[in-house]
Amino acid sequence: MQKTFMTKRLSLIPILTTALFLGIPAGSAASTLKAGKICTGPTTGTYYQYAGGIIDAAKETLGLDLENVSTVGSLENVKGIVSGQCDLAIVQSDIYIQSGADFQTTPESKLFSANKGSVAALYPEIVHILVNRDSGISSVADLAGKKVNVGEKDSGTYLTAYKLLNVYNHMASAPEYVYEAPSTAVAKVVAGTLDATFYVAGAPISTLANLPADANVTLIPATIPGFNREYVVSNIPALIYPWLHSDITNNATVWSLLTIGPSIDRTQLGSFLDKLYANKDSYADKYDAKWALLDKASAVANIKIAIMNGWNLEVIYYFAGVSLPASKPQPYFCSARPQGMYTKVVKALIPVVKSTLGIRLTEKSTAGSLENVVKSYKGECAMYLVQRDVGNHFVSADQTQEIISEDLLKTSFWYGKNIMPLYLEDVHLLVNTNSGIESSLDLVGKKVNMGEKLSGTFVTANAALSVNNIKVEEVTAYYDSPVTALPKVISGEYDAMFVTSKAPVSYLAAADCPLDIKVPGCIAGDPTTLPIKLVSIQKIPHFIPKTTVSADHYPWQMVDLPNQPQIVTFLAVSPNLPLDENRIADFISAVYDLNVGETTLSPTWDETSVEQGVDIFKLEPILFHWNAAQYFADKMK
Repeated sequence: MQKTFMTKRLSLIPILTTALFLGIPAGSAASTLKAGKICTGPTTGTYYQYAGGIIDAAKETLGLDLENVSTVGSLENVKGIVSGQCDLAIVQSDIYIQSGADFQTTPESKLFSANKGSVAALYPEIVHILVNRDSGISSVADLAGKKVNVGEKDSGTYLTAYKLLNVYNHMASAPEYVYEAPSTAVAKVVAGTLDATFYVAGAPISTLANLPADANVTLIPATIPGFNREYVVSNIPALIYPWLHSDITNNATVWSLLTIGPSIDRTQLGSFLDKLYANKDSYADKYDAKWALLDKASAVANIKIAIMNGWNLEVIYYFAGVSLPASKPQPYFCSARPQGMYTKVVKALIPVVKSTLGIRLTEKSTAGSLENVVKSYKGECAMYLVQRDVGNHFVSADQTQEIISEDLLKTSFWYGKNIMPLYLEDVHLLVNTNSGIESSLDLVGKKVNMGEKLSGTFVTANAALSVNNIKVEEVTAYYDSPVTALPKVISGEYDAMFVTSKAPVSYLAAADCPLDIKVPGCIAGDPTTLPIKLVSIQKIPHFIPKTTVSADHYPWQMVDLPNQPQIVTFLAVSPNLPLDENRIADFISAVYDLNVGETTLSPTWDETSVEQGVDIFKLEPILFHWNAAQYFADKMK
């Protein structure tokens, strides 16, 4: 009988912490093995052979007798996990970052990401682009208009090819696509009936290694211009293929990941992973040589580079070697400073939390988003509001260390625990008109208020400097609250300040001449005489939402500012807050029923809509709490 995609998942929290960190055995296989399935790949491929070791370990630790299910590859494996037909699967890591590739547009794909089932990085798979030497192809751009095999549509090769050709590179014209197994297409490239084929697998690929030295083929670099968190780069040495005359350098590489479905007992994951690492050498001899590449350092590196690739919360703590916090959080709903928008939003949400979830919470003032995540991590917030870019801040801070740092653990405690997006905050760069600053590019050498160090404004200010290639050390940075910094910008003591909040920001709209400092030309009660203005933030990444900040918002602003960045505000919960999963949908619906009016202080509620929630869920399902993900997936249908 086919299993459904379960809504209840067994948690690793209460048992793994005891088993792993107090030396108590984590568990053993049940006396009677339960039947299960692992989705892999073609019977001649590495995934299928590699799975033998996983099957052995699952018998000994998970109490599962796994059937090795042959599939086309990663995308079919994802479907198997979502449908419940497979309990475990091997997939490529680039399956998690969303694209427009067929299956990735479906609710099922979004639920797979929201499941966050990645538990081990197995081995690297190199993106091979094999071309006929007479095709005239020497780069990815040259594939335009050519006859190119991109693999079968449910394979990982197909997904990677789609992304390289449609997301990361802009082709002058589309190739003529062919959808065959790469192992079959290789002979056609050799014969010249195909110009090229993609082939994503661990090197050396036997099909390619077995071609004669005089085969009329070569490889071109699989390049990804610009920044990405999906692929790493590696080299393909010429010596591994007899027909390859020179090394291929800086070539895109994806990792194969072991992922679990909701049916897996997560209380036994620690002992399962221990078994994989302890027996990898014997598995290499018995099943596939690539088992020798398995190590914890690779998993740690993958988590640090791309925590968004579905990494399971409990497993992140396993690789960090620390105990996962398990205590029930204090009954606080963390907001921000009393005069800010967060406080208004939280005061409207608290009655909804009580009426739908049966949870009594008290509003708690904080410095903002960054402090809210920290307090959730420490068990001091049950619910909180948070800017989307906070996760990026912690990940960036973590990159300075080789191990999984506490910064990354804080991120893992937040990511994947968002109930819903609420509204978009506007990023303001306010400057004194005598500062000589006309845009964010002019901040070098200036006195800039970055916001309090635990606020969301601080996070966004650092990100804005970074995308403009400005180091914090290149400005004179101050860390006042925006309310404290505003009169200092007006007086000229500071040149500029960042503010991240929904426009119009009340204290900016009400700005007036300081009472204790004489500002030349500034007339009290006449905001048009204030020596301040908003200037544009430049070099905003294409994936960041943008808006026009209207001059009508502020009486001292003379011009509109188009294409200014916005940051999504999420409602998040502590992973340790007990929630009745049957009430989550009711809670989300009740929040969407809130309107701007006498009973709500925030003007943002008209913006908070199901349509907006679904759109953001489609882009980043990995951010959503599992039960909330099911709500938004249903709305996609």
